[in-house]
Amino acid sequence: MLNRCLPLVLFAGCLTWAVTAAGTEPSAAEHAADDPTKVEFFEKLYKTEISGVKPLEDYDDPDSFYAAIAQQVGIPELAFEAVSKRFGWKKDDGFAYSAVVKGGSLSHDWGVMVSRIPKPKQKPKTREEMLALFKQMQLKFVVVGYDGTITFPKEDADSATGNASAPPKPERSR
Repeated sequence: MLNRCLPLVLFAGCLTWAVTAAGTEPSAAEHAADDPTKVEFFEKLYKTEISGVKPLEDYDDPDSFYAAIAQQVGIPELAFEAVSKRFGWKKDDGFAYSAVVKGGSLSHDWGVMVSRIPKPKQKPKTREEMLALFKQMQLKFVVVGYDGTITFPKEDADSATGNASAPPKPERSR
């Protein structure tokens, strides 16, 4: 039986060698272009050169790696455009805007938290004035897919007014 299988094993080994020798084996650059933990993946995906971003392993926090890439490919701008269109937020409306981007290799999207913070005309003098400013602060969560699709996580009834609501407090059992 072994003698009958040996030619097949040798043929399969030669075929593997021939395929590798013919150059059909993916190169290291091709592997990197398919790996979302590599800059090359995002360069291929967004058809742009990304500069100044170190390899993921060089960052203490993976979010820093993904945030640097997101900044260069325009993810915060897409999120700002989405909240502007959906909620009417404008950059010249007396508010400051900020975006925090989260990305990763496990999901094929970017999570973006867009903050709208009031710019006071003068520094608040009392605690009440400060609290009134904080009440005007708004947060919206935007999901930007790697393919550019924009979605908003399901909003509860309180956030329909534009105010971020706190999660419900757990009830105490006695």
